[in-house]
Amino acid sequence: FLKKLDIFLLILFPIVSVVLSLSLKANFLLTTLLFFGLPSLWLSVRTNHRVVKTAIFSFIWAIPLTFFADYIATINGAWLVPQTVFPVRLFGIIPIEDFVWMFLAAYSVLIFYEHFLDKGKHELVDKRIKYLLWPWILLAIVFVSILFASPELLKIKYAYFYLGLIFIFLPAITFLSFFPRLLSKYVKTASYFFVLGILFELTGLHLNNWSFPKDGYFIGWVELFGYRFPFEEFLFWFVIGAISVLSYYEFFDDDRK
Repeated sequence: FLKKLDIFLLILFPIVSVVLSLSLKANFLLTTLLFFGLPSLWLSVRTNHRVVKTAIFSFIWAIPLTFFADYIATINGAWLVPQTVFPVRLFGIIPIEDFVWMFLAAYSVLIFYEHFLDKGKHELVDKRIKYLLWPWILLAIVFVSILFASPELLKIKYAYFYLGLIFIFLPAITFLSFFPRLLSKYVKTASYFFVLGILFELTGLHLNNWSFPKDGYFIGWVELFGYRFPFEEFLFWFVIGAISVLSYYEFFDDDRK
């Protein structure tokens, strides 16, 4: 019965999220909490023994990546959140909502995976996590140094493409080349989040919660139901985003099985 209830609710949650977001004219934060918070909350209750491990990894993965990627994307016109409910933006650029979105997006993928498909290690943090932490720390030092010394170096045409290639696409492809047996589990997870991501995107664009200002700074565009977003968004987040998060997770914090 509970498995059938899981499936029913995971189908229902996106529908409820769309209806509530549109009827309430929800901002970026509320839309994020509806689309990614509802499934995360339910699956956390159902898989409570994996919540802390999954949350710790989501934080370690999502917060540094948001810091690097969203700053570069925003200053290059690849991404813009016009309004924030918070009184400050990090460095005057990155809205706090971006961090909430990235964390919840990663967490929802991982708790879904843990609940339905994985019976991984029980340690809260695997010792291999240091191989993710140290590069993040080094990258943060380099990034902040450039930011204060030569910020013009962060002006990059096609920034979204290069960010997605480096942080999302290549890690996923590299990991799967060594552990191809995991692809079937990844695809099952990614299929759900592909649909959820598309609905979230179209709803957010309708509500003007974000935009992609620089037309000439993307490799292409996708049009759905009258809404337009970059091909990079479609490829790196909807198609391979969940697969990439799972690849990082299995490699740095789980058993690779």
